Amino acid sequence: MLTFDTSWIGKDFDRYAFEVTREDIAEFAASVGETDPLYCDEGYAKTTPYGGIVAPATFCIVFRSNAALPDLKLSYGARGFDGGKECVFHAPIRPNDTITGVDRIAEVYEKTGRSGNMIFIVRESELTNQHGEKVAVLRQILIQRD
Repeated sequence: MLTFDTSWIGKDFDRYAFEVTREDIAEFAASVGETDPLYCDEGYAKTTPYGGIVAPATFCIVFRSNAALPDLKLSYGARGFDGGKECVFHAPIRPNDTITGVDRIAEVYEKTGRSGNMIFIVRESELTNQHGEKVAVLRQILIQRD
């Protein structure tokens, strides 16, 4: 039976903030091969429903905490690896936004796969802008196994 410190479920364990610049958005778009002028051409972007430059949806992956996971008192597995990420987008990110992230443990569960038992730890990051609007929710999964 899986045992761990359940007091961390749903509890915030880190808070961080980033200032978004037009250059950040343009550099990110270029780095992922995104050529839509919505991300770098203010004249064009003003003619769109957004009314100005916005970041590509995947830009939200740059907002990362450097905080380690809290101690869940989970003594299972000697190896951990990335189990994937998912993003739910709520509002565009724009130049001059201040994005605040809040991280929490969303869930911890056990699964049995072809290679044996694995523990899944889901870290959820809620991102809001300076107006208090939620812009995205990211879920990162860490898998631990024996």
